[in-house]
Amino acid sequence: MLYLTWAYIILIYAFLPLYMQNGYSMLGESKSLIYLWASGIVAVLLLIAMAAKGDLKKEITKGFGDIRSFAVGGFLFSNLLTWIFSINKSTGFFGLSGWRTGFLSILLMVFFLLYFSGHVKVKGFTLAAMLVTPLVEFVLGILNRFSVYPFKIYGQNNSFLATIGNINWYAGYLSIFVPIGIGFTAGEKRFSRRFFVGAAYTFLGLMALLTQGSDSAALILAGAYGALMLFSLKDRESFKNFLLQMAILGAAMELTGLLTRFFDEWYAFNDSLMTRVCNAHVGLIIVAAALLFYRISRLFEEISVPWKEKVYEMAGAALLAAAVIFSAVFFMGSFDYSFGNDRGLIWSMSLDIFGSMSPWQKLVGVGQDCFYEYAYGNPVMAESLLNVFGGGQLTNAHCELLTILVERGLLGVVTYLFLFGIALRHFWQNKRERSILLFALPVIAYFCNGLVSFSQVMSTPYFFMMLGMGISLSNS
Repeated sequence: MLYLTWAYIILIYAFLPLYMQNGYSMLGESKSLIYLWASGIVAVLLLIAMAAKGDLKKEITKGFGDIRSFAVGGFLFSNLLTWIFSINKSTGFFGLSGWRTGFLSILLMVFFLLYFSGHVKVKGFTLAAMLVTPLVEFVLGILNRFSVYPFKIYGQNNSFLATIGNINWYAGYLSIFVPIGIGFTAGEKRFSRRFFVGAAYTFLGLMALLTQGSDSAALILAGAYGALMLFSLKDRESFKNFLLQMAILGAAMELTGLLTRFFDEWYAFNDSLMTRVCNAHVGLIIVAAALLFYRISRLFEEISVPWKEKVYEMAGAALLAAAVIFSAVFFMGSFDYSFGNDRGLIWSMSLDIFGSMSPWQKLVGVGQDCFYEYAYGNPVMAESLLNVFGGGQLTNAHCELLTILVERGLLGVVTYLFLFGIALRHFWQNKRERSILLFALPVIAYFCNGLVSFSQVMSTPYFFMMLGMGISLSNS
């Protein structure tokens, strides 16, 4: 089982992101099929190995033994119900070509959530094996964004980055692997060798995120650093680590601004939100504020001012709540059909699609990956979609919760949010665990990115594996 586990980690974390069958042409389909085949074969072999050792029954009955088991089971049951009543059993099971987020993919992701929860410990060589390829992807993405292509890939253009593909896919990939670096560095002893290794990895990841072009980077950063702040208010040492992470973010932003101005002729996304923020020297302000608060924290430590954990956590939660409310008000005030590269229009039409569904379909959905089939199978909706998008095809709502609402219904949304909520509860209960940030930050950042994005093979399987390792980190 150990060799199978290592083989799977290498296949999914090291090989899958780099795999390209025919350049960028049908890249999503190529990666999705490799994921399904690799995960399916390894899952079967692991089940056989556990059965041969007599551990399968024990593994099935062990679970997590609490509400976490209920959350995972409820999520899986709702997806099974959705598939049983899907409008196309084949699409619902195998998924739509190019996406492959059908019931089979969900089944495999839940299997590896459960398997990783009990058999994979992220430390040492395991962590290195998981993060070497993301580091390569960071560097490639940065180079590509400045029109530097170390090797030619078929179909190359500004819409594709590294060996991941579409900018939104690349942003989804970064929503997992940049927060892992942030969490790792924040958990290490300040200025140790491991701290500097983590800081270098995080710095490159942040630059890749800031330059890639998708405005969802703002949500990823807000989710990762907002969560890091709350988790770091448990004691003064953790808070100082948080301030250093903010300084690294500010430095990455300032260098990004400098490079985009200096290499303006080669940089392709000068009008992106993050580029504008970086060019406004916000990074310099963040660095100055982080160093100031770090110095104040050291001063309070020297004069023995006690750390009031509960007070600071309440203040931090109030600050985040105020930021969310302000963002929501700003969002509502500026929302129109053109919002977020026409996401406003897509979301409005997705709600219309949901409104056209029968009461039962509103409860269980039309089937995994059946968004496109249902929408274009409805004559009224099809005419609207063809008028708006012409030859383009709308295959999801570009908001994971809205896509789930149509494909898996209200039950699917509730069980997904319940699973996510239980994970957050577990992360908070175990905030003093040294490694908890490795899992909490990518899970939260992925969810935030999903508010304007979609499920895909370069992010969602990793989200479930992080969930598995995170919710089993301790027995609380």
